[in-house]
Amino acid sequence: MWLRTRIRWGLLLAPLALCLGVALEAGTQEEVPPLYRTLQPGEPQLFVDDYLVENRYTETQISADVPHVWHSPKKHGPPLITLDPDKPWEKHGMGYTGVVYDRQAKLHRIYYQVWNPEVAGKPGYPKGHYSTCVAESKDGLRWTKPLLDAVPWGETLRTNIVVKGEREGKALHVLTPEHSGPIRNLGSVPAEALRGHRFVAYSCDQNHYLHTSEDGLRWTLRQQRILPYRVDTFQTVVHDPDRKEWVIFGRPTNIFAGNLEHPKNGNIRMISRVSSPELWAEWNSVPSSVIIPDEGDAGRFYGMPTFRYGGVYWGLLQHLNQRPQSIEVELVFSRDGFHWTRTPQRRKFLSVDEPGTWDGGMVFSADRVIEHGDEWWLYYSGHNGYHDAKDRQGAIGLVKLRKEGAVSLQARNRPSYVVTRPLLWPGGELEINATATKGGSVRVRVTDLRRNPLPGYGYEESAPFTGDAVRHRMSWHGRKLDDLKGRYLRLEFQFQRADLYGFVAAPNS
Repeated sequence: MWLRTRIRWGLLLAPLALCLGVALEAGTQEEVPPLYRTLQPGEPQLFVDDYLVENRYTETQISADVPHVWHSPKKHGPPLITLDPDKPWEKHGMGYTGVVYDRQAKLHRIYYQVWNPEVAGKPGYPKGHYSTCVAESKDGLRWTKPLLDAVPWGETLRTNIVVKGEREGKALHVLTPEHSGPIRNLGSVPAEALRGHRFVAYSCDQNHYLHTSEDGLRWTLRQQRILPYRVDTFQTVVHDPDRKEWVIFGRPTNIFAGNLEHPKNGNIRMISRVSSPELWAEWNSVPSSVIIPDEGDAGRFYGMPTFRYGGVYWGLLQHLNQRPQSIEVELVFSRDGFHWTRTPQRRKFLSVDEPGTWDGGMVFSADRVIEHGDEWWLYYSGHNGYHDAKDRQGAIGLVKLRKEGAVSLQARNRPSYVVTRPLLWPGGELEINATATKGGSVRVRVTDLRRNPLPGYGYEESAPFTGDAVRHRMSWHGRKLDDLKGRYLRLEFQFQRADLYGFVAAPNS
């Protein structure tokens, strides 16, 4: 009888315990917050938005005084790759650009589009207007164009053309397996997705296909059709491990015709999302619009190469202005691929230079960032004329940015604070990406859900960080944050004259 009564009361009280947010773990009671963030060991947690932030404020309790600040990359001088007069297939310069680091060969490769409508379909030439060429570099700065026997050009048998377009031949977006090291490709994918190949590439040739290669130079084309319709811009494939999906961001040409003679068909120069649970399949899902140009934008969008890093979609959104028809790039962010964070005043991440310069007409970013140690390198094609100019020519340049340094939370001349949402700490130690120069500093305390400081983890015990580091390990007089593994906690940053870019739960080495 006593046992049955106890069981009955337990069944009655269990729902109440759940409603009150009480969890029984290892014989203890711990409050479970209604909203918390689960961290993965080693995955960067970035302050590109307030996803991780419960509150931010100064001593006067003004949140706007601890703003998100957007940082622009710096251009690396003149173009790195220019057209060669002895290569007639480059007559019109370079267009869309895909880039990849081949870790095995220890080479950077850039796949760039060229176009030659005047010879298309003639004997010995590509059938389509477009082809894809390759350039290689050991250091990412000095480039050569290897001569291969893959695709001839008229009577010239050895060229640096790797893909000839049957109808079109956009630049290759190359998928590579996830890897670590001082140089790495951001936006890599699980190794099993490559089906045993060293490289898989995605590109448009009227429809969209996957291609395979074992050396990055000789390609077996059209192994799988993905999209059975045309989108005439450079697109990328993104793997979303959270949703267990493959995603492409492009223009909804199969839904809206975009014919100016029939305006009721709709605008196709916006950004839509299409996805599939399988990469190696024909994707039949209906595109869903995610970014539509508004009053603060250029008249139309052109495309949006996208990659994923740190649990965030990074979209390189191309603005097509109308008069003149220049193209510039805005960096946008999303946690789920549907809802996007835009820059204030639509500030451009990659802008055209002065008119008449090699990149003064329009710019297109490459498909991904290459990480070089503590820097992010983004290649881009620049053009000396506008989109509607017939005689424009292109070249390829480079911009550099601090690792994870596109957006920071900034403290100015007064003490400022950032309080995270509750975090389920996965173990490991806290490492921050921050700058604190000119007398600035960063301290961190660890609190429980109701902001009670945990003994030994207060601001007084926190060794202050000063200087500039993309990974600095915080410490509290010998205390280990790894000891709090599996607990719900908050991180509270106290900083002044400093920028916080993010943090990571770094595994103990």
